[in-house]
Amino acid sequence: MRKLPPLNALQVFETVARHQNITHAANHLCLTQGAVSRQILILEEYYGFPLFQRHARGLTLTEEGELLLPAVRESFARIEEISNRLTRQRTDLALKVPTCIMRWIYPKIMLFQAAYPDIQLQVTTALQHNVDFQRESFDAAIVYGAPTGKDTHSLLLFTEQLTPVCSPAMLKEQPHLEPEQLAQQTLLHPTRDHRDWEMWLRFAGVKGVDASSGQSFETLDLAVNAAAQGFGVAIGDCILASDDLEMQRLVKPFDCVMPGQSYYFVYPESVANQQKITIFREWIAQHCMEHAAPLA
Repeated sequence: MRKLPPLNALQVFETVARHQNITHAANHLCLTQGAVSRQILILEEYYGFPLFQRHARGLTLTEEGELLLPAVRESFARIEEISNRLTRQRTDLALKVPTCIMRWIYPKIMLFQAAYPDIQLQVTTALQHNVDFQRESFDAAIVYGAPTGKDTHSLLLFTEQLTPVCSPAMLKEQPHLEPEQLAQQTLLHPTRDHRDWEMWLRFAGVKGVDASSGQSFETLDLAVNAAAQGFGVAIGDCILASDDLEMQRLVKPFDCVMPGQSYYFVYPESVANQQKITIFREWIAQHCMEHAAPLA
């Protein structure tokens, strides 16, 4: 059997390295300074070399200590993540969701909670559109684009249906707006790289419109909100903006709709057989199928 270094001493080592001071580390760990020093000495005797250089004002890591510290931190972070996942209540489902789809997913979460009150959804929003189950303590996530990572299951929720959207007032001013007239409008971009407008203009065969012009936003939701307020024309997703389109807060000035990327419900193999995952997966799949919008 391999002999591991003393884990208590490794925890003390990480804390001392973080504070670079024995007294501060001892206060953090609720130990005496002598106890902390003894743990460091035990670890240095185990490895056979010093991990810290002692100075009048504190400590600094030796070259060997610098090599050891990242591995210790990563190992403890991994243990903490797995422990959180194992000790979380079996009826809680921690779900990571991109911020841009919150208006779309929130009503569905409320419907799910009404149908399954015994399963508590813990929703965390993030600007990132992906998830790393090796480093993040989520049971599942909704991601944008083809999911990656081994031992990960995925379920297609819907594919973007991209088209320009604007306020009804703007269309009343120009009821017969032609795509080429977008050159006289402020283009609202959901990303800083302007790729959605560039792709749609190319897909629609529109010439003479500078896709690099206009105003950029951090998310699709922000760009669409600006369009609803009359600040310009945004590229919107017919599915994510379905409520706004139905309530006439937004209108589609053109018939051309371009398929974009897809959204997926993903979860790791480690939770694949848990009842809460099975129930939510089947429910969200049925709900997306019933409420899918046509490409028109």
